[in-house]
Amino acid sequence: MDSVIYFWLKSITQVQLLFSNLNKPNPMFKPGFYLMIGAILVLSTVIYSCKETIRDDEKGKSFLPAENKDSLMNEAWQMEEKYWYYVGNNDTVSYKTLWHDDFIGYPGFGNGVSSKSGIGAWIPELHKDTNLVFSYKLYRKAVNPIEGVVIVFYDADEIWTDKQQQEVKKETYKFTHTWKKSGDTWLILGGMAARKN
Repeated sequence: MDSVIYFWLKSITQVQLLFSNLNKPNPMFKPGFYLMIGAILVLSTVIYSCKETIRDDEKGKSFLPAENKDSLMNEAWQMEEKYWYYVGNNDTVSYKTLWHDDFIGYPGFGNGVSSKSGIGAWIPELHKDTNLVFSYKLYRKAVNPIEGVVIVFYDADEIWTDKQQQEVKKETYKFTHTWKKSGDTWLILGGMAARKN
């Protein structure tokens, strides 16, 4: 928009310069000449404005075909399921392979943000009581692919049952992860979790 204003101001200055020469005799400056200059200025401004509008519209568009978006959404969700498979099996080594080296997130444990090095600290706590069995249930809320990343939103029930398979404790958390695929590898770039109940 600033460039359109600049263009108008520059054009007005040029027209003023032309009109200041009206009192001077010059065979080139005929009334039709000024009409032609005015028409060129208006037409060029309209064309330039249309280009700006088209560029602005293209910024918000997704250039992924629908089948590619669906594929990315499903792959990212499968990565969330893999994430929880590792959590359920107390496998912090495999769990940490899901995170980008430069990850920073706001986990549901602790009092602040965490890097990749501390992200698995909560998993052994889920399994510390050997009289209880840990399980989980996921509730997919939204998966949104945007320009090379996929943002996943979901809820998760963390459930502990006793040896008689009676539920002893349940906590629900809300999660969001931002995934990026590099080659065939999906990695979490950022995320956040918070207790829901």
